[in-house]
Amino acid sequence: MALDAANHNYVGSRLGLDDRLGFPGGHDIYGFPSTLVINAEHDNMRASGDLFAAELIRSGVDVQHHVLPGTHHAFLNRPEREALTTATTLIAAWMRAVMEH
Repeated sequence: MALDAANHNYVGSRLGLDDRLGFPGGHDIYGFPSTLVINAEHDNMRASGDLFAAELIRSGVDVQHHVLPGTHHAFLNRPEREALTTATTLIAAWMRAVMEH
C-alpha cells in the first residue's frame, strides 16, 4: 500500500503509472549518461535498482553499481548511521571521476 502511494506520487497521476517512461528501466536507454546506482541491501525496491543497473550495463552505459550491506530503504535519511558516510563518499568519488572526463 505504501509503495503504491509512493509510485503514484512519483509519477504524479494514476495515468502516469501506465506510462512506460514513468519509471527507470524497461525501455530504450541508448545514450543514457554515466550513472551511479546505490541500493540498500534490504530494500523492497532494490530489485528495480538492480534491474536498471543491469539494463544500463547491457546497453553499454558506464555504470557504477553498489549495494550497501546491512542497509534499509531511506538510509540516506539517517545521518547517524555509517551508511550515509559510505554513500556520500561514493557519490563524491563518482562525481569527481565524471568531472575529470
